[in-house]
Amino acid sequence: MEKWVIAAKRADFNQIGQQFHIDPVIARLIRNRDVIGEDKIREYLSGTVQELPSPWLMKDMEKAVDILEKKISQKAKVRIIGDYDIDGVTSTYILMKGLARIGADVDTYIPDRVADGYGIHAHLIERAETDRIDTIVTCDNGIAAIDQIAEAKELGMTVVITDHHDIQVDEVSETEIMPSADAIVNPKRKDSKYPFSEICGAMVAYKLIQVLFEEYGIDRQEWLDMLELAAIATVGDVMKLKDENRIVVKEGLKKLANTKIQGLVSLMEKNTLDPEHISAYHVGFVLGPCLNASGRLKTAQMAMELLLAENKAQADELADALKALNDERKDMTKDGTDAAIEQVETELKDDKVLVVFLPDCHESLAGIVAGRIREYYNKPVFVLTRAE
Repeated sequence: MEKWVIAAKRADFNQIGQQFHIDPVIARLIRNRDVIGEDKIREYLSGTVQELPSPWLMKDMEKAVDILEKKISQKAKVRIIGDYDIDGVTSTYILMKGLARIGADVDTYIPDRVADGYGIHAHLIERAETDRIDTIVTCDNGIAAIDQIAEAKELGMTVVITDHHDIQVDEVSETEIMPSADAIVNPKRKDSKYPFSEICGAMVAYKLIQVLFEEYGIDRQEWLDMLELAAIATVGDVMKLKDENRIVVKEGLKKLANTKIQGLVSLMEKNTLDPEHISAYHVGFVLGPCLNASGRLKTAQMAMELLLAENKAQADELADALKALNDERKDMTKDGTDAAIEQVETELKDDKVLVVFLPDCHESLAGIVAGRIREYYNKPVFVLTRAE
């Protein structure tokens, strides 16, 4: 049986409530989230985009900007390599639109879950060489691609990594093991002065575009016009809604009411959502799964094309297709979960660790099914399937 424990961290909740004009219960909830001190409480309740930390505090941000400015002036071919989930797709879009805006010769590649696997593999480096790519920019991946980045460097490419994942550490020396990229922008670096490391990949990409727009004298509003994508990625990648994440999500969701991204407008319409009242729930359980569905069952390029759609007819068609894919994904997940429960009930119920074999389950859904079974039985679960 699950055991629930009520958090009871101490503070003067009545005093906090009076000072910030909130109910003492809300004050308790804020304290339980480790938001401590007047400045942090005020930021939590009413923080604005103007209070986001400076992107320049990230290690190698200046180096990445210098590299990209140089490559743009040289008309070098730049390729963005992203990921097939919601964070990867939105960060790819942010980088592509931002770099194109400042004159880069840029294209994108989002790996296929089955054919390519996660992140950068050797064949993607070889494809880039064949396509005469000069510079690779990663987003939401790359920090663990030691051998692949080394190959790119041997082939004479420039590599800029933007990522938010944990960095490998040598167990003996406790030093970070990082690829030989020309710039590595990751808030989790030990030598980073950035004050909040728990941002998603799209936020790292968004920060890079912010400073590039500043360098090129582009109106700040154009950067803000992509804020809703950073918000969607933050919720969709299940980041903690505190510090700057809370500000980005709060302000970004407001912008969905007047978003200039036609694909998002169509996706909200197809899911009968009111743009004026979009919450984190709608992103996490309606819009996000639609954007993720293409990367799970087909190719994430569909989600990318939705965001890039230039007219309503094209956006509507893609939004319909993504919603249908997500509905199919839900049905397949239910079928897999039902089959797993039946297998546990008939064969495995007394096992301390549940190892379920579902040969017909789509490999991209095995993790979701495992999570459902873990919640149902409160035991560790492995779901195996016939994967590619």
